[in-house]
Amino acid sequence: MNFNNSIFTLLLIFLILIFLSSTISKIMHKERYDVTIRNYGIKHPLFVKFVYLFIVLSEGFITFSLALSGVNFYCLLTISLLLSIFSIFIVINLFKGNQNFSCGCGGVLENERLSYWMVLRNAVIILIAFILFKSKYSMNYLTVQTLLSFIIVSVFLIYVQVLKELKKINEIMHFIFKYIY
Repeated sequence: MNFNNSIFTLLLIFLILIFLSSTISKIMHKERYDVTIRNYGIKHPLFVKFVYLFIVLSEGFITFSLALSGVNFYCLLTISLLLSIFSIFIVINLFKGNQNFSCGCGGVLENERLSYWMVLRNAVIILIAFILFKSKYSMNYLTVQTLLSFIIVSVFLIYVQVLKELKKINEIMHFIFKYIY
C-alpha cells in the first residue's frame, strides 16, 4: 500500500459519495428540484422533465462508473460537461443578481444561495476527476485501505452536512430572538 494509492482511494470515494448523495437527493426531492430547474430559467414543463431526467441519469452513470471502474474517459467527459454546464448557469444567474435560491446540487453539496465558490468547487471536482483519470486509478478490490478511506470520507461529509444544518438553526434562532428582544 503506497501513499498515492491512499490519496487516490480517498479522492475516488469522495467523488462517489458526492455524486451518490446528489443523485439520491434529486430522486427523493423531485418536486423541489423541479422548482430549482425553473429558477434557473427553464420554464417549459416538458423541458424541465427532460433536464431532470438528463441530470439524474448522468449523475447515476457517474456514480456507478466511478464505483465500478474509476474515472474512465466517458465518466470524465460526463463530469466535466455536467459541472461546466452547472457552473455556466450559476454564473449567468449571479450576473443577473439571482442568488437567493437553492443551487440544486443536492446531497452534501446543496446550498440555499448561489455563489462564485460553487464554480470554484465544481472546478476542483473536475480537477480531482482529471487527476484520477490520468492516474488510471480504480478500486479493483475491497481492502482495509478502501474501508478506512470510506469511513474517513463519510465522516468528513457528515461533518460538513451537520455544520450546514447548525448554520441554518443558528439563522432561525437569530431571526426569532431578533423579534423577541
